[in-house]
Amino acid sequence: MTENISRALDECDLQILALLQEDCKMGMAEIARRVGKGVSTVHSRIKAMEESGVIRKYTAVLDPTALGRSTLAFIFIRIRYRVPGQRSLVSQREFCENIAKEPLVQGVYIVSGEYDVMLKVRTRDVAEMNSFIVDKLRGIPAVERTLTMFVMDKYLETLEVRGLGDLP
Repeated sequence: MTENISRALDECDLQILALLQEDCKMGMAEIARRVGKGVSTVHSRIKAMEESGVIRKYTAVLDPTALGRSTLAFIFIRIRYRVPGQRSLVSQREFCENIAKEPLVQGVYIVSGEYDVMLKVRTRDVAEMNSFIVDKLRGIPAVERTLTMFVMDKYLETLEVRGLGDLP
């Protein structure tokens, strides 16, 4: 559904989206000034993009290191679809929905290739990450195998959809 809507976005909408990504607290008057439209026009365009799902929500981007969560890892998981002692097959989607509720997990992705699921996990330190993997993840009967990749250095981390001016 959003794919069809995104094709209907014009240059003004894309400019508004870029400004909101830069600073979602920017006032309507400032956005209107920057895109050269009236405040009511900008307001109605933003409202339409919110209602259509192009804009999903507004949020604060926090510094995980300042909050004591400086250890970042991506954990790949191979799912065991037939768990001994269980008659039904494990649902990959149900597994993802459940693991997404864990407070240390920042992202859950179904992936292709040798592994089935990838998690983005932030912890205080390696010991807490180890506890999460060994005690939590590997304790889930549906988890057959894990592969953990610790992030050593970061060059880009963003929620921004970049290159909006390049969209057709």
